[in-house]
Amino acid sequence: MRLRLIEKEWTHVGRTLSMMILTACFTTITVSCSQNNDVLITEIGVNPPSRPPSQPSKARDFYIQGQYKHLRGDAQGAIADYTEAIRLNPKFGAAYNSRGLVYFDTGERGTAIADYNQAIGINPNDAEAYNNRGNARAAQGDQNGSIQDYNEAIRIRPRYARAYNNRGNARSAKGERQGAILDFNQAIALDPRYAVAYNNRGNAYYGEGNYQNAIADYNQAIRINPRFAAAYNNRGNARAAQDDKQGAIADLQRAASFFQRQNNQPLYQKVMDNIKEVRQ
Repeated sequence: MRLRLIEKEWTHVGRTLSMMILTACFTTITVSCSQNNDVLITEIGVNPPSRPPSQPSKARDFYIQGQYKHLRGDAQGAIADYTEAIRLNPKFGAAYNSRGLVYFDTGERGTAIADYNQAIGINPNDAEAYNNRGNARAAQGDQNGSIQDYNEAIRIRPRYARAYNNRGNARSAKGERQGAILDFNQAIALDPRYAVAYNNRGNAYYGEGNYQNAIADYNQAIRINPRFAAAYNNRGNARAAQDDKQGAIADLQRAASFFQRQNNQPLYQKVMDNIKEVRQ
């Protein structure tokens, strides 16, 4: 059973692969399978933190220190620092939002939603918090709730490319591929170098059986990001669907190599299984 990979800002765990989380450049990337065996990669943008103080004492000091710990994979340390920031300043909406991201990363989606609720209660115009709550709701299978949150994020910030991308993923999960394509179009119009959105739109075209358009989008995603493992995997599957076995295997091997370099063993193994299937 082939694995197709989608990049998204929320996680929908499918039948064969549990949620994986990669953190780089303080952007949370979540990789998972959808019901159609798409791999979904979530981008949750977080501004790179300032250097934390050597002896934190103020709420913002602990907040910055929490960002650093989150960046370095110390989830429990980050939670402790964000919690201290909130204790010192109970109206620190950004700390609630950031703590929610850590809880989301560790799979505690309900707790993450509770923190996003707090952030929104403090600042009803926090587009990031609405976007992030949409991700968590989508991860729980609540696509309608997630779309409502993405709608609100877009209402607050009409040029929010990530929210359009995420809403496109939610619509794809509901089988609304045409609506999803419109959202990916908007995300790309706002950010022409948004490789994630090209990859996701490619998957929507793939789902419609439009392999030519799908491959064109995967090509563009790879031009923008030559190390985009998911796009190589997806293009390989699209080529296999067109009976281009040689091209498919070459792409899948590239994808496997990149996932191996990323120490992403579950996806590496899935792609290797794809290669065996194509070779049969």
